[in-house]
Amino acid sequence: MRENAERDSTALAAELGIEFDRAAPGLPFTIHTANWERLHHALAAAGLRVQRLHDAHSNAAAAAWSVCTSAAPTGGIADLRGCGAVWQVFPGGLEALVDAQDFNGTVDAVYTWVDANDPVWYGSYQQQLRAAARPAGDSAVNLARFASRDELRYSLRSLEMNLPWIDKIYLVTAGQRPAWLAEEHPRLNVVDHREIFSNPDQCLPTFNSHAIESQLANIPGLSEHFLYVNDDVFFGRYLHPNTFFGPVGQAKYCLTKGHFAEAEDLGLPINQAAANNRQVILEHFGRTTSRKFQHVAHPQRLDVHRRIHKDLGSRIAEIATHDFRAATDLSIPSSLAHQYAARLGMGYPTSVKYQYVDIGTDSFHLDMLRLARNSGLDMFCINEVLSAADPNRRSHVVSEFLSASFPIASSFEK
Repeated sequence: MRENAERDSTALAAELGIEFDRAAPGLPFTIHTANWERLHHALAAAGLRVQRLHDAHSNAAAAAWSVCTSAAPTGGIADLRGCGAVWQVFPGGLEALVDAQDFNGTVDAVYTWVDANDPVWYGSYQQQLRAAARPAGDSAVNLARFASRDELRYSLRSLEMNLPWIDKIYLVTAGQRPAWLAEEHPRLNVVDHREIFSNPDQCLPTFNSHAIESQLANIPGLSEHFLYVNDDVFFGRYLHPNTFFGPVGQAKYCLTKGHFAEAEDLGLPINQAAANNRQVILEHFGRTTSRKFQHVAHPQRLDVHRRIHKDLGSRIAEIATHDFRAATDLSIPSSLAHQYAARLGMGYPTSVKYQYVDIGTDSFHLDMLRLARNSGLDMFCINEVLSAADPNRRSHVVSEFLSASFPIASSFEK
């Protein structure tokens, strides 16, 4: 759909003798203001849909527009403007296509994924759970953490539609592969845990996301700049690389207003890890930490991860051996890496339009209704901390919402 819109709109511009350019594949086309007015009229006359985008574009652009073919679906929950050809309108000349405030480097995406419905995985999980003598209701081992409702399928749909400039996608799994995933794709790499754990025979199998996340820096071929994305995070509309990275590649992370030390349950693994992160920052930088980070896509710098490995090599090696979340864990890409980036001058805070829904809460149905009515979100998360009392019913609600929000199959699907 995007390829057709790009072909039709650029062909029409060439036919009219209108000058345009593009900084890199996947990024928007660039056109001068005076030329855009003429092209805009021609595109509309040719039956193409021209819709203005929000402010996710180059800092040099006065505006950005999506051009879609007449075959593109309309209506419904989704904002499908990201499926179109994106045109940026520059009020100045086109001598340089990248503003001094823009980031236009290569960006990869990393997903971690597990399918708890896989009988082999589930058998291994139960065996490790018995060996660890951990109660199933413990938040650190609760099976709700691993439940799959095809979120990955829809997260990838949202990424391909709204972040077309992403280069490689790495899917880190425990030897699993979604049945719907394409067997081969030039931009998709399925990475087994054994490929990234420094001592796989000692550490695997693992059911600890903190352990897996501690090894992301070992992914072969991973770019310096990447997004770490959980499969329960979705991109609600077209976003420019500037949303995630600063002018020279600083990671732009999203703080919450909440202080983890004020959480109702300080024993939850997320709060224990936050306290451990704080101790690390105190020891290495003489600073404290306080606020939580939003559950969004996390921009990362590979050099930051390497510095953490250099400073905390033995600690990370220990975390890698924890088969379930432990009280001594660190949460690296979602928290500690941001704290390190801040102190190293490689990251700074930003804000995005975002909503979080917890499937297990009493307010779930109301929260989903609000989500469905909350247009203009950059990202949203549908998470499950503990199992719900009516999981099948709630899973159906989530599935219906996601299929309506992202109805167009991605190129990553068979």
